[in-house]
Parts: sequence; structure tokens; C-alpha cells
Amino acid sequence: MVGIGTVQIKAHDDIVRTLINVHHISNLKCNLISLGTLELNGFMYSTEGEVLKVSKDALVFMKGVRYGHLYILQGLTVIGFATVTTSSSNVV
Repeated sequence: MVGIGTVQIKAHDDIVRTLINVHHISNLKCNLISLGTLELNGFMYSTEGEVLKVSKDALVFMKGVRYGHLYILQGLTVIGFATVTTSSSNVV
């Protein structure tokens, strides 16, 4: 991990939502969203057929469709940035 920042995603309903405290990992070729972390922050998730829904209260925040063993988010990343939390260090 090289930083923690904020990412905005345009969800299935074309509403832009912000994910905070997102961990940036260099060399990762795709974005991953932790359902466990969302759950710890008050979100709930459910699956029906091949569709995943992430909600809070009565509002569905995200939807994903299963491809193999992964759920692919229906939406796209709008803006993302991370603040570097580590710097180069010397190993002694």
C-alpha cells in the first residue's frame, strides 16, 4: 500500500458516490471493494441470482454482476486520488 485517499464512482443509477479511506496499492491492475469494510461502515449487501446489491438504509448504493467468482461493479471510477502515507525508507 502506498497511500490512502478518496475515490468517486458513478454507480448503476448514474449518481456519483464517494468512497473515503481507500487504500491505493501500486501495480494492482483493477479496483477492489471490500464488502467487509463496507459492512463495518453500516452497509448491508445481498445477492440474488448473479446480482449483488450494496445498500444502506433503504438506498441501494452499488450493484454488481457476478462473472466467475467476482462481482463486477456496474459503474465506473470518476475521480480517484491518494495521499502518500509512506516514504522511501532505508533498511538498516
